Amino acid sequence: MGFKSTIIWNGISQFGQSGIQFLSTIILARLLTPDDFGIIGMVNIFIILSQVMVDSEMGGALLRKKEVNNIDYSTLFFYNLGISILIYTILYFSAPIISNIYNRPQLIQIIRVLSICILIHAFRVVQKIMIFRDLAFRKYAVINLSSGLISLACAIIFAKNGYGYWALVYQQIITAGLNVIFMEMSNRFIPSLSFSLASFRYQFKFGISLLGSDIILAIANNISTNIVAKVTSLNTTGLYTQANKLTTFAQTSAGAILDQSVFPLLAKIDSKNKIDKIYNRLFLHSIIILLLFSLVLIIFPEPIIRLILGKEWIKAGGMLSILSFCTVPLICQVLGKNILKTLNKTHWVMKLSGVKSILLISTMLIGSHFGFTYILWSLVISQVLATTLWIVIIDRELNHSSFDRLALLYGAVIVMASAYLIFK
Repeated sequence: MGFKSTIIWNGISQFGQSGIQFLSTIILARLLTPDDFGIIGMVNIFIILSQVMVDSEMGGALLRKKEVNNIDYSTLFFYNLGISILIYTILYFSAPIISNIYNRPQLIQIIRVLSICILIHAFRVVQKIMIFRDLAFRKYAVINLSSGLISLACAIIFAKNGYGYWALVYQQIITAGLNVIFMEMSNRFIPSLSFSLASFRYQFKFGISLLGSDIILAIANNISTNIVAKVTSLNTTGLYTQANKLTTFAQTSAGAILDQSVFPLLAKIDSKNKIDKIYNRLFLHSIIILLLFSLVLIIFPEPIIRLILGKEWIKAGGMLSILSFCTVPLICQVLGKNILKTLNKTHWVMKLSGVKSILLISTMLIGSHFGFTYILWSLVISQVLATTLWIVIIDRELNHSSFDRLALLYGAVIVMASAYLIFK
């Protein structure tokens, strides 16, 4: 499958998934309350972080390896399975502690049930790598869309029957389960009872830095909801969660397309000049697309909220405008991560992710002393500063001047700021 075909099918897959999530947001927002979304938003960071640890980025080593056998896949599978069981056990017994931190007794059962997704995810990692090695992105798209649509239908049924936030919990579990079932039906992967230390060391060496960066990024990108939950009401947390979903709709879709398309295809290119040209083209196109999306949200926040979520969510309009500033910087970081992986400079991914986390958490904690709006703006500032550093480091590795790419980034920020001041 060529570069354009890969982009197209990954686009169908990711925008299809995001479209389903978007549809889910529209429908379930009218069946559930901000409190329901707020309570799930509190625990999502633990599930996302756990799945990142199970994924481990070790599979990326198998994408680079010329020949892969069942022992390589089995080694990855048993590692994933062992880690998932360990993490599930930790979350199960630490659920009461997490519940006490937020003073929400219902979090105990939510965490223990939702954590089943972690165990399911362990069966998905190898399947996904096998599909990516074959560049079978059309198959991947069909599986993701089918899983998403069926789980959405189930969530609607649960919500209509008064299950409340449990409808959101069951939706995630059903999505994960169907995804694994459909992939297994396609791949027919059966692990052998073997574990290769040589293969593990090869995969671990490649993935350890990326795993560290992914853990840091998972914390950085999702900790905001927990900080908001700690300093504001459950209702405000729910409003923030939904506003954040709307702003990340295009960014998440575009980011996933880049993650699943750029690295598998660039992994075999040795020329920095070719990599730089592709990076430059993707950087420009990504900023233009995300800038247009952000401007729409900045200029028409309340009509969009009213149309998509309903008038009871209208207070999320101001949050939507501010959070929209983060979409362009975040997509630049996702693209940069894939370029560094291609250059085999994964240590920089971890270092840059660490700096970003420090910036984000420290600025948000400072902002929390001045009010909720300051928390949102501190999030924007930290993302822009972190992206600046990403661009400088990547361009240094590519022997390229950072001026033009930084000019594009800050030009986009200025355009968004101008729109915000004019239409505020």
